[in-house]
Amino acid sequence: MFKDYLYITGLAFRDIAHERILSFCMALSLGAIFTPIIILLGLQQGIIGNMLDTLASDPASRLVRPKFMIQSPMPNDSLEVIKKAGVEFIPSETSHLLLNVKGLADSINVVPSSKKDPFVIQSDHKDIINNTNWVVISESLSKQLGKKQGDNLTLLLKRTANSNYPEEVPLDFKIVGILSTKLMPDLKIYLPVTVFNGIYHWRKGYAVPSLGLKGNRSDDFTPEYDGVITGFSKKPSDSIFRQMLAGRLPFSTMPEKYQPFIIKHDDWLLWETVNSTITDQDIDVLNNSLLNHGYAPKLIPYVKGISLELNKSTPLKKWDVYMLSRSESPKWNKGDKPILFVSSGDKQFLGNQSVILKTGLKNNNVVIPVKLKISKNVPSGKIVASHHFAGLLRSAKRLGANYNNDQHEFFLRSRDQIRYFRVYAKSIEQLDSLVQVVKNGGDALNLDALKEPVSKLYEVQKIRTLSDYMKKIYFLIAFISAVSTIFAVSSSVYASVQRRKKDLAYLNMLGIDKITIIFFPLMKSMILISIGIAIAFLGYWFFSIIASHWFVDLLGETESLTRLPVQDILFIIGSILSLGGISSLSAGLFVSRIDSKRYIHE
Repeated sequence: MFKDYLYITGLAFRDIAHERILSFCMALSLGAIFTPIIILLGLQQGIIGNMLDTLASDPASRLVRPKFMIQSPMPNDSLEVIKKAGVEFIPSETSHLLLNVKGLADSINVVPSSKKDPFVIQSDHKDIINNTNWVVISESLSKQLGKKQGDNLTLLLKRTANSNYPEEVPLDFKIVGILSTKLMPDLKIYLPVTVFNGIYHWRKGYAVPSLGLKGNRSDDFTPEYDGVITGFSKKPSDSIFRQMLAGRLPFSTMPEKYQPFIIKHDDWLLWETVNSTITDQDIDVLNNSLLNHGYAPKLIPYVKGISLELNKSTPLKKWDVYMLSRSESPKWNKGDKPILFVSSGDKQFLGNQSVILKTGLKNNNVVIPVKLKISKNVPSGKIVASHHFAGLLRSAKRLGANYNNDQHEFFLRSRDQIRYFRVYAKSIEQLDSLVQVVKNGGDALNLDALKEPVSKLYEVQKIRTLSDYMKKIYFLIAFISAVSTIFAVSSSVYASVQRRKKDLAYLNMLGIDKITIIFFPLMKSMILISIGIAIAFLGYWFFSIIASHWFVDLLGETESLTRLPVQDILFIIGSILSLGGISSLSAGLFVSRIDSKRYIHE
């Protein structure tokens, strides 16, 4: 039996050689059918593959961060959940720092980083080991400074001392890596997160012994406000306000009329911050700016969203903190029990009481002993504190502070106040799940900054959608090509059987059964299909060379517009041979209809 099949195979090769021109034309026609399928698949894999490779090679494609800096520190358990979902987690107290660099006139954007930061890894860093005196800089910054890997870079740290004079301290770092312009086109410095947070602490006045930086503040806790209420006997024009906003004011929007004071004779306006707070120094800046324009305003610090509950009260008694002028507000003395003013309708609560302030993102209850007094200037349902203590309440609510009842002062639960982070997914395929984890954290804590985190998820999804559409187009063309292949192969095999039916009948008369004879058109067809496949891949190779040459400016010399992985090549060859084999076998069944007795008489 095996010899019969071997003999039939030899006959198929000799028949192709005998009809070489016809066979070559048939192979060319099959190649013309197969080539578009292979080129289209190569383009799909190449275009989408290049896009995905670009995203995969860019660390920013795997980065997820809050939409803006969170005002209150995040709870440790929420941070731990996000950390576990990513491959590298970099928590910090602020999103970035603008620091001066020796040799440059303008300040440079500095971001927190780590040894395992994908951006740092992409810089081909050297000599990091366990020290923290290192930086990674962008290529554009290295060119401006004229520095290379291994050189030293000096950061000039600046802050205002207690005497209101500027203070400057130089810190030297070793440049361990330079990030290419392709990955980071901006002027940027990547600094170890411990050093980054240390510099942030120092600029706030704290001492940082690990960096050799001294502190200049006596109080760990300072008041802050949501804005300023300004009163004018003669209100400035809007053009004056616009000129002021163009300067160095801590506000970015025009002031609006303050409704609670609308019954008073003066014009009262509210200057409100956007997603930030201000200090007493910022209020002085606003006052000086108004004085420079010839106006002497009345200034009242403003806080919002601060409520105090009477401790262990049934039913619940709650007041909203209300701001009055300094002369109408209670006095504040450090170390004394705070005095608060309430309306005459709350006279039953006068004297020593305890109120509850909800602080932090989880609304922790902080009990504060106070002394309540009546003031005719306080509206019903409101409570008035001194300007300083109201600012402390605002700061305590934001920072999630505790209260020392003996010393009558707030204190931080922890010096580290994590309000920002950068977390990386292990791959772009896992970016979606990481973004969802961050969003879930935002929903749980009601943080808008986390409900819509910043990432390149949209770009990744867009490329995947494009890939899905291209697959649909490919399968549509592949289906049309498959139908064409069936007709072409079936027609070729049927025509071959019709041309050779007399010869096939003679073989049957010589003792070869028809099942074995069917192998002849099948083998001949598979040989022609194999030649057609070879021609198709040759056409694909020529197309790939020409296309890559045309798009060299876009792709570069090392990239190709098309690509075909080995598994896709094997899949194409296997699919075409299987489809061709089935078509050939179906058409070859006409051999069974040949009546060998008809040719005996001949």
